[in-house]
Amino acid sequence: MYKILITGGSGFIGTHISLLLLERGYKLVILDSLINSSDNVLKKILRILKEKNLNCESKIDFYKGDLRDKFILGKIFLDALRTGSKIDGVIHLAGLKSVKESNLNPLDYWKVNVTGSISLIEIMQKYECRKLIFSSSASIYGDSEDIPFDENTRPKPLNPYTNTKLTVETFLKDIHKTNPSN
Repeated sequence: MYKILITGGSGFIGTHISLLLLERGYKLVILDSLINSSDNVLKKILRILKEKNLNCESKIDFYKGDLRDKFILGKIFLDALRTGSKIDGVIHLAGLKSVKESNLNPLDYWKVNVTGSISLIEIMQKYECRKLIFSSSASIYGDSEDIPFDENTRPKPLNPYTNTKLTVETFLKDIHKTNPSN
C-alpha cells in the first residue's frame, strides 16, 4: 500500500485528492499550515468516507506546520519510516495563491512558495523520495493567446504569484536534469 504526502492537503484541491486516494486504498500524510483551510476538513473527509462504508481513520496522519520548516518535514518522513511505511511520493499543493495579495506582499509569496518548495525537495532527497506531482498554475501563461495552453506555450507571468510558480517549475526541471532517471 502506497503512502503519499500531500502538502496543502486541507485545501480545496487537496481535500478532493485525499478523498480519491483514500477511496483507492492509499495511506496519506497531510501537511498543512491551515492558513487557507481548517482542521475540520479532516473530520469531513472521514465522515464522507464513513458514509461510503470506508473506515480510513488509520490511513491518515495529519501534521500542522509550515512547508519551510525542515524539522517538521524531516519528522514526517522519519515517522513514516518508524511505522514501517516510507513516503512513496509527494503531491505538492501547498503555497500562497492570491494574485492580489501577492502584489501587496511579494516577499511572503517568494518565501512561502519558493523557499518552501526548496525545503521540501531537500528533505525528499535526504529520504530518497523521488516521486513528485507539483501543482503549478495555468496563470503562469498570463494573457497568452495560445489557447489551449500546452507544454510548449511560452510562460508570461504577470505578478509575484505567477513568478513564484514559474520559478518552482524551473527549479524542479533543474533538479530533474541532475538525475533524470528518477
